[in-house]
Amino acid sequence: MPKRTKFLHLLFVATVGVLHAAPDPFSKPFDNPVDKPGLPRVLILGDSISIGYTPRLRKSLDGKANVHRPTTNCRWSAFGDQKIVEWIGNGKWDLIHFNFGLWDWYGWSQDTKATPESYSKSLENIVQKLKKSEAKLVFAMTTPPCVGPEKKAKIKISKARAQEFNQAALRVMKKHGVFVNDLYALIESERGKYQLGENNVHYNEAGRDLLAAQVAKVIKEQLSQ
Repeated sequence: MPKRTKFLHLLFVATVGVLHAAPDPFSKPFDNPVDKPGLPRVLILGDSISIGYTPRLRKSLDGKANVHRPTTNCRWSAFGDQKIVEWIGNGKWDLIHFNFGLWDWYGWSQDTKATPESYSKSLENIVQKLKKSEAKLVFAMTTPPCVGPEKKAKIKISKARAQEFNQAALRVMKKHGVFVNDLYALIESERGKYQLGENNVHYNEAGRDLLAAQVAKVIKEQLSQ
């Protein structure tokens, strides 16, 4: 085989291999698993924080639950209100673990910035729509803001401001009997240890491990009830 032809053949084989690579749900958050029969189906809805811990969560729940998520960042609550029915889809879910908050606090990509009041209204609408799925619902209290001004929004979220939003969320969840997984409290006192920087809300490897372990623990407890 001529060298050029051989090279093109090898390039074609390599390209086909990449295009047909098997899904890898344990390292790629958007590679949803092929469901294992007989296991409960869990849907994770949330922002980039949940995207970061999703592969670890799947590992923790391997053999115990099929863990899926939308192949997108779920962003802020008003956006979620618009998209939630699409994300639920037609499948049956045993448990839906959902979160909105950071985008609402910082106002990323929002023409009209969220307030605690608008956040509460959007969460109310979201819960009403999620309840129609008949899945067990768990709301993840959003993880803490970064210590200093966030690198994109250039603003610092005070503890008082975060609590305004958190209390608004808690009132909605209490009204509907939705279990709350308090990821805010899990991280708050050790933000400096787990966040990527004073201007960054995202987490290092240890932080993602901690979050995944907490979410897995709550999901297992709730599925067992």
